[in-house]
Amino acid sequence: MSPAEIYEVEFLDAEIVSAPRSLPARVAPIPDEALASWLLRFTEPFGVSPEALLLGDGEIGLTRHPDWWRKPDPLVVAALVHGTGVSGELIRSLSFNDWTDDGHDDAVPERFSRQRFTAERPLHQTGRIGVCPDCFAEDEAPYVRRTWTLGWLAACPRHGTLLVRACPQCGAKLRLPALSCGEHFAPDRCRRCAHRLTHTATLLAPEPVLRFQRRMIESRPAGVVDLPEIGKIGWPVATALFDALLGAVWIDTKQAARDVLFARIARDLGTAPLGEPADSYQSLAILAWMFEAWPARTQAALAMLHAVRPRRQMLRWPNLDPATRYKVGALFLTAWPDERKDGERGWWRAWIDNLPQTGEELRAQAIRERLPHRRARLMAIADVREGLSVEAAAEVADVRPRTLYRWIKRGARGGLEAALERPSGQLSGLQAAQLAEWIAAASPDEPRWRVNRVQNEALRRFRAEITIYVADRLLRMHGPWRRRRILLRRRLTVAPVYD
Repeated sequence: MSPAEIYEVEFLDAEIVSAPRSLPARVAPIPDEALASWLLRFTEPFGVSPEALLLGDGEIGLTRHPDWWRKPDPLVVAALVHGTGVSGELIRSLSFNDWTDDGHDDAVPERFSRQRFTAERPLHQTGRIGVCPDCFAEDEAPYVRRTWTLGWLAACPRHGTLLVRACPQCGAKLRLPALSCGEHFAPDRCRRCAHRLTHTATLLAPEPVLRFQRRMIESRPAGVVDLPEIGKIGWPVATALFDALLGAVWIDTKQAARDVLFARIARDLGTAPLGEPADSYQSLAILAWMFEAWPARTQAALAMLHAVRPRRQMLRWPNLDPATRYKVGALFLTAWPDERKDGERGWWRAWIDNLPQTGEELRAQAIRERLPHRRARLMAIADVREGLSVEAAAEVADVRPRTLYRWIKRGARGGLEAALERPSGQLSGLQAAQLAEWIAAASPDEPRWRVNRVQNEALRRFRAEITIYVADRLLRMHGPWRRRRILLRRRLTVAPVYD
């Protein structure tokens, strides 16, 4: 060995070498931070990429995929522990390592958006994120939250505002940079035009949507989702059910029918009209609205859209494994209106089933009708004729179920024309005399009767529906109660005096 190859060596205590280093607060990992975001912040002061500073040749190949950090390889974790001095447990907490599956569906951008159902070849661009401008405004050092990388997340769990997924200035999609990127890491700015995202206006999501999203976030790590009125189901079954329901909304439906559905959803959620949903928020709003009153609202949605039958819906998903297909099909059929037992059918069902007109013919007749009330009743009867439950058909027609039951029962007794006609409110002389005698026999000391009591008595005695005006006139003419004195309104202005 030559003298030039001799180096001075200093021996250190083993305990000092193995002691973990404490990182400055500005580069220490933050709870719920994405692992890729922390590595980019860690190496940003050095002006080099995380790949060049922390990884060797053997680990670089394991981080080429943009979503490597969701389930990091143990070799990569070991290299990061050696390069940063942070424990492996803390590094894994910045990923989705504790989730039960690989999380591939969660990495799909805008997981439940319309494009996944209508585009011939949907783009599966990786690394896409959504950000909350309000969170950036509160950060001392802006960073990307781990939950923001979920493709189905629609709103910020902290502020309840809709996530921003594209720059409002230039329209560029927001993404996490790769580990090979050595540029300045500023997640609160657009990488294309440097627009500051904290200046972006935010919108609040409705509470039902936030509640449904919170349920998904809390149950996602265990892979079991607890849905209202359904119970606990596995995450693969839940996502397949969501796809089937949203596919029924988007595939082979007309825009006019979707507009009717979106107007109903906006009214029930108390938000602005959805229009043509194209991102995760609006699709999550559709799911939140459906599961808020399962299965009645799902039945109503399928009826409004004139969707195809459930077995045909399931044919659209050929890649489902048999076990998942069976479970999703069973859940789909519980929401479909024509899966009722014969013992639950009412006595009027025979009239509905034996109508000479089909549902399509009844709708065609409704289009030709001039009177709005006849059109609405024909459309409702057509829905029930095709197997929709009375409750769901009433939801579509925007009436109470008891009202639709009354139309159908009237038709079962007197034919379709009887169901379409409004009651005339006319009573025969003998019927009016009997009602007048019944009203006069009431005690004057008891509270004054209301008109609906007279209407119900006329319906019970004579099977006649009278209007509130006829009932009110009978009460005023024959009731034993003292007539109310109507006081004259006080004049609020003084009449002018002319000389």
